[in-house]
Amino acid sequence: MSHELALRFASKCYTQLEIAHFKDNFKTLADHQDEVEYWKEETLCRFLALPTDIRAGPVLYQLCTYLGAFPFPSLAPCILTREAMVKITTILTGRYKKVLKKGNHDKIKLLFRSLAVFDRRASVVQSEKSTVNISKGAEQQESTFEEEMLKKSRPAGFTVDESMNDDDEEEDDDGLALAALDSLDAIEVFKQDQKMDRKIHHAVIPANNFKQLIMLMLLYAGLKPMDNLSSYSEGLEQRLSGLEGAAAAVIAQFEPEPQSGGIRYRDFVKAITTTSPWLFEPLNALFEHFLFSQNINLSKQKGIPLTTGNPRSSPIYAAQQDVASRLLSDTLLSQLSLSVQIAMPTGTPANIFYSGARLNQIYSMSSHGTSMSSFSRQVLSWQSATLLMVSGTAQNSSTTITIGAYLPEHWKEPTRSTENTDPAAPKACMFQLQPRHAVFPAYPYNKTIPISHFSNSTGIALGCVIPPKSRTNTASQMPILGPVSLIINSDMSSAIFQHDGNAGTGAFQTDPLLEEAQRDTSKHGVQGRKTTFDIDALEIWGISFLDESGEDEVTRQKKRLAWEEAEAARRAGVNFGGDKDGARALLEMAGLVGDKAGNRSGGSMN
Repeated sequence: MSHELALRFASKCYTQLEIAHFKDNFKTLADHQDEVEYWKEETLCRFLALPTDIRAGPVLYQLCTYLGAFPFPSLAPCILTREAMVKITTILTGRYKKVLKKGNHDKIKLLFRSLAVFDRRASVVQSEKSTVNISKGAEQQESTFEEEMLKKSRPAGFTVDESMNDDDEEEDDDGLALAALDSLDAIEVFKQDQKMDRKIHHAVIPANNFKQLIMLMLLYAGLKPMDNLSSYSEGLEQRLSGLEGAAAAVIAQFEPEPQSGGIRYRDFVKAITTTSPWLFEPLNALFEHFLFSQNINLSKQKGIPLTTGNPRSSPIYAAQQDVASRLLSDTLLSQLSLSVQIAMPTGTPANIFYSGARLNQIYSMSSHGTSMSSFSRQVLSWQSATLLMVSGTAQNSSTTITIGAYLPEHWKEPTRSTENTDPAAPKACMFQLQPRHAVFPAYPYNKTIPISHFSNSTGIALGCVIPPKSRTNTASQMPILGPVSLIINSDMSSAIFQHDGNAGTGAFQTDPLLEEAQRDTSKHGVQGRKTTFDIDALEIWGISFLDESGEDEVTRQKKRLAWEEAEAARRAGVNFGGDKDGARALLEMAGLVGDKAGNRSGGSMN
């Protein structure tokens, strides 16, 4: 039946050329024993060019030895034969949907089981022992081919705690496995096989091992099927610390158990479905590499060399100045891509690495100063979507906090609302990258609270209620914090971030995982509902795309700023007989300077 399923995947999910490439890749590197071809862990890691510094090879190998046994979990860990690798590639690339009509939820369950351990021998485990020695189990698997054929348990070396809340967990029914065996008319076989398997609520994913896999996902974010895999290891030493920090923030959202360091199924599903829906997306392109062989070059007869694609080119660009970003690195952008997609010119959401977008630094506190007038001049002239990034140190601790927002609409005047009532329009969102990964999507029914707002007197506000000016008091009043909101004061020295589910509804929705952690007073290291921090860096990045004429928003912004400078110079040269006050009043009446000037610069009156 396993053989029949592999044949069905091969015939219905791939072209004949793709299968030819796959067979060549597998056969070229396969080991042989008793007329059976198979891959070892070392072979898999070498083919996928996995960096040794990240130590994700044993984790990925364990995942593959489970998926290769699909749809019979009791046969895991399996030998990575050609049939097993066909099933693994089909599942991880999502091509199984051509045969099995199941959604992502069933794949999430399958991925959890492939990473989880089921050993219930230890009831309490010290935190320092929670790291799993996967490599030891992998070495045992490679001892002899006959021994591998007899193994029915997980790789040796796992030590986890016993489940304490079995009654609250859901039953272990594997939707994809049921669909696979239903297509083979073998449901009864599946039921018999299930008797040998464990229930899913008896399992945990060791957090320390999962962290290594997340580091690999961050490294390969934006990977394309034809990219040169080895190029992603270049400069890894410089990125390693950042990858570890980002992975730790992502792991925190899964709420590992304090004693065992294990991640339960319930928390795994919540995090994947609400906060990091594209966490495993890099595996798609990674295993697509099995479908491209260097040995099969259809261009040889034409004299065209075979190329394996270029390594990922970062979408980050510095615009208008040669100043490196203090905030937005490729690693943080990879972390962001796990949770946030941006709108392409067609309105279709896409991964920021695949969309063709360019990120242009249009404002930096370190380059343009802390003046709100400088902020408004640089940011108001940008007429497309932006990313706001701010980082600092919490005043009540030494914790680094990094907050950001994706704003699909351009910034507008302080007196105008910035919400978009069009249900088809791309939605804004706020996010937290440090100390814990969290995402706060825009509230879909908000029609009154502005997404973003700024004022020379009160500063920058996201998701805040803006009090209206009264007849008796025309001065701007401080914005009122919403459930998820950020206020940056006018001198950009400090900021307040609030995440409070008890504050009603607002422009952004709370993160359910973070909200649950805040209610659990027994957990340590969870930030409070309101955090005040001193700002170290603040940047605004404009998102641009090339249009049909080959221009992007950077070019258009430069033209607008050049026109404003020319207009300012022209107006400054007008002869008003020395009456500068009268000249300014006249220009204000004409709407060329002052509050009524819109997005145009008033220029200089000197």
